[in-house]
Amino acid sequence: MNKNNKDNPANREYTLRVSDFASLCGTTRDTLRYYYEQDILVPWTDPANGYHYYSAAHISSFFFITTLRQSGCSIEEIREIIHNLSRSGIEDLAHSKIREMEREAYLITKKISALKLGMWILGKYNSHKPGTPFVDMIPPMSVYKSPIAEKDSSFHAADIAGELSWHLARTTEDDSLPVFPAGVTIDYDDLVAGKYVYNNIISLSFLPADNIGTFPVPGSKAVLCYHDNNSPDIERSYRKMLSLITRNNLKPISDLYSISLFNLYDNSRNHTYFKYLFICVE
Repeated sequence: MNKNNKDNPANREYTLRVSDFASLCGTTRDTLRYYYEQDILVPWTDPANGYHYYSAAHISSFFFITTLRQSGCSIEEIREIIHNLSRSGIEDLAHSKIREMEREAYLITKKISALKLGMWILGKYNSHKPGTPFVDMIPPMSVYKSPIAEKDSSFHAADIAGELSWHLARTTEDDSLPVFPAGVTIDYDDLVAGKYVYNNIISLSFLPADNIGTFPVPGSKAVLCYHDNNSPDIERSYRKMLSLITRNNLKPISDLYSISLFNLYDNSRNHTYFKYLFICVE
């Protein structure tokens, strides 16, 4: 730096060369050049040689800009903040970005929860023989239900295709509702009577219930059974679950939950499926 310029009190703080400043901030000379061209992080220019120099105060400015960019602010918005916005304007924009990021964080948490629940169900599969019920503890879960209008004629997925489509569209549109894993319920009294009709379409979640759209699954103890295309007919699994409840003097406190975890095709293009059945008990 030119000695006379360096000794000028107005310029004395500008001692960091571009390469040194880039190293301190963990960035590149190209990024700094772009910020300079966009008029959001402007170094001091030595008139004697045209070199750029930054001050230590520029470091906090750089990370302020980095934070704004990570929060979704455009370069234009950042330029507006730096040159034109008042303190209250900066606060309003910051709060708006915070709300956007909180929503994004919730959506990511929701997706993680869905995958964790699906993998938890799948992970238990190898511990128990399909078609054989057992008693086990289940983790806290919440459930979203869509009642089926024509319950008495709802025996198969094809019978509720329209309502299933509506349920999935609703859960997709509403950030607070779980989408996967999903399935149906059968009223316990109908189950006992051998009337295997669906009364609700459901989606489960590991996220806490809000008691508005989602509600806690009513119990942490359950009679469970895995069922796939290689198991005996599913009605036989229902009867075996009821028998286990009776033999062990258990008190049912929920409908039968039937969760369709996967519907796949094997290498021979044969349709395969995987269901997770449970009834909460005391």
